[in-house]
Amino acid sequence: MKLSLYMDDRETEKIFSYLRWIFLLVGILVFYFPPLADRLNFTKETFPLLLTIGFVYMAVTQTALIKMSAGNEYFNLLTKAGIVFDYIALMWLLALTDGVMSPLFPIAYLVVMHATIYWRTKGAILSSISLTVGYSTIYAVQAQFDFNTAFAFILNLAFIWIIGVFGSLIVIRERKHLKQKEIFHELMFTDYLTGLYNHRHFQEQLRVLTSGKQNFLLVMGDIDHFKQINDQFGHLAGDEILKKIGRIFQDLATEYDAQAFRYGGEEFAFLLPAIEETSQIRFFDDLYESLSAEKFSVDCESVTMSFGIASSKVAALPDKLLGYTDQLLYTAKANGKNQAKFESGYTYLYSQAKEEIAATRQ
Repeated sequence: MKLSLYMDDRETEKIFSYLRWIFLLVGILVFYFPPLADRLNFTKETFPLLLTIGFVYMAVTQTALIKMSAGNEYFNLLTKAGIVFDYIALMWLLALTDGVMSPLFPIAYLVVMHATIYWRTKGAILSSISLTVGYSTIYAVQAQFDFNTAFAFILNLAFIWIIGVFGSLIVIRERKHLKQKEIFHELMFTDYLTGLYNHRHFQEQLRVLTSGKQNFLLVMGDIDHFKQINDQFGHLAGDEILKKIGRIFQDLATEYDAQAFRYGGEEFAFLLPAIEETSQIRFFDDLYESLSAEKFSVDCESVTMSFGIASSKVAALPDKLLGYTDQLLYTAKANGKNQAKFESGYTYLYSQAKEEIAATRQ
């Protein structure tokens, strides 16, 4: 897990999940570790039940967090359930560990922070109210109204509200900065028209992969007759074609665990994992099938593209690999376009590859 001042909700929730395990260990120590348990002498009758419930809940949520993305439809439910669990567990622990004077009360500040992160001001207010009600109930049931207990009670409640108010202000500012960071990142690395990564990000990723001596595939592509399309149908039609190709390539990149880029103008690129030639053929089959099925604009319904594909093994330097793949692309265009040229010499032609593709998929 990468620590940062600008973590997404999933990474933040993982931190709170780890903190629960730490507090679970602290709870076991104060109740069962003799040097502490004998001195503190807390009430422990219901602690085994809390311990069992907590362990089961935390094991389930930890597993879910590992497998679940922040965009998952159940992620918000998981975070809300976590805040409710933290509140119930805290009230339970306070009741077992000297109530108002419990040394575990500072956990309440984390509950307020947790709620504030996800629900901002509303979360700060709701968590502060809930903690006030729960803490006041413990104070009333405990029925110790001496000066020290009353002073601790009032001071703790005051700090809960102070942290709630200032915490919400800090979270709102932090989220604003996070949003700005995401916008700047998108502007810096994303092509505004296609939604793909831009030329700058392509060059950075290509250098990272080659300097790390990783095996990968570089695909360079070009829209056939794009200048004529712009001249005949106008630049608005050309922009619409670029947008739709961008969506097709994004889907394809996700399916093949690749990265898709707009290299510039009508040129595009992919960085693919090192896959066998049969899988490369499948890649182009899916690509050309998507292109042939797309209706790009009212005036220009169909578009073809030419590609070159080469392995990082053919050149250690990014410029040489790019030049070699570019040459394969130009060969594909010179040989009639609407095809992909492989470094092995194989030429992929969508119109002639059906039987070959079917054989590789059996």
